Amino acid sequence: MGKRQKKLSHGLAYLIYRLAETALIMPPMWFCYRTGQFIGLICYYLLRRYRNLAEHNVRIAFANEKSVPEMKRLVREHFITVGANFVCSAKLTTVPPNKLNNYIEYEGLELLEENVEKGIPIIYLACHMGAWELLAQINSPVPNVQQSTLYQALSNPYIDAHVLRKRQRTGVKAFDRKDGFNAPMAHLRTGGSLGILVDQNAGYQGVWCPLFGKLASTSNLAPLMAARSGATMFPYFVASLGPSKWKIIISEPLEVSPDETIETTTAKMNLLVEKMITRSPKDWFWLHNRWKTPKTRFLIEKYRRGFCLPKSIKIEDLQPFNILIVAPRSYNHCKISVQTIQIIARGRPDAKITILGDHSKVWENVHEIQKFIERPRQIDGNQNHNDSILNGTFDVAILFDNSLEAAKEAKGAGIPHIVGYSNDKNGRFIDHQITQENSPDEPAYYNKIAESIGSRIP
Repeated sequence: MGKRQKKLSHGLAYLIYRLAETALIMPPMWFCYRTGQFIGLICYYLLRRYRNLAEHNVRIAFANEKSVPEMKRLVREHFITVGANFVCSAKLTTVPPNKLNNYIEYEGLELLEENVEKGIPIIYLACHMGAWELLAQINSPVPNVQQSTLYQALSNPYIDAHVLRKRQRTGVKAFDRKDGFNAPMAHLRTGGSLGILVDQNAGYQGVWCPLFGKLASTSNLAPLMAARSGATMFPYFVASLGPSKWKIIISEPLEVSPDETIETTTAKMNLLVEKMITRSPKDWFWLHNRWKTPKTRFLIEKYRRGFCLPKSIKIEDLQPFNILIVAPRSYNHCKISVQTIQIIARGRPDAKITILGDHSKVWENVHEIQKFIERPRQIDGNQNHNDSILNGTFDVAILFDNSLEAAKEAKGAGIPHIVGYSNDKNGRFIDHQITQENSPDEPAYYNKIAESIGSRIP
């Protein structure tokens, strides 16, 4: 798209956005809430892909606490709540700041007041919960403390500028992440407050810490800024109470200890995020792929920040990262691949290796393998699918066998991420394609796969 077309597209989108915003000025808040609920319910039934993602995420968090029907009800309630809060968030930007208090109540304000009396700056650990845009629209919950927030600019410059104007109408300072952190650090050191969203996937730059017992890439920005500024971190989130009413909750603070690393504080921060979500699970944005598998390097031993567990969680307590390895066909190739499989198993502390293949004698003494599944046999020319594969929950599949049958088997099992050497036949089934350079008769053939997904090769 050329510059002129892009500018026209942005202008049209901005016009539609402003018309929709204007249309929300007249109806009362309760009407917007009910309308949003109805929209959310429709989305629940129509958007199957996002419904499945939400159900997957809810299972990660609550599989040991809720039944399947309870989890499905939670997802349905979540769609309805998200719809209501989405419409009301747009409506709230049209409400004068001095009237916003008609729609909110606070819990835990005394914690902030005690902190302010000590003259300590504040970092708000915010989550994508409820009508979270409300946090950028209200006056500072404690007097004489200027609010600020970190934000990421929207792709549409017209809408971005308009949203910034709305957020700054109560004196909130907005710091763009791409401009660096000198300005927000200076703001904190003068006794101000800073809001940071801490529940997003941080990709390759994050610390891998447990969230509901499953490792998730987590930004260490809030603990790092708190350590450098002396700020106290407060969990700060919005819970939906019903039509036209929200509660802003401030919880017990998290302070940086000089005796612990930033990574340890980051891991402790995720435990607070869990508590926020558990307090009002329908409000958290389950449609975000928080436990996303990186597209290439999903083994984390080479990550600069690595992983960190809080003292209350041991490695054996983590939810497993399930890896299915489709083994080579020949006996000799299986023996050659054993060392690479052992290298892959060391790639992350939560790795659980399952082998699909033949020649069980090769694998029975490989301690890094948790399970072996016999390769399905051909019956009357048709593949005899093994139910234990189709019913298994695997995060990734690694194809040491680059045949079309192996790729189709992994895809048929519903595995979301498939890695392997690609060719003219199997390429459409493989998500992370690797170009073959070595022969399967060489360890380098398998080691290249391991290296491409993040292993350290001796």
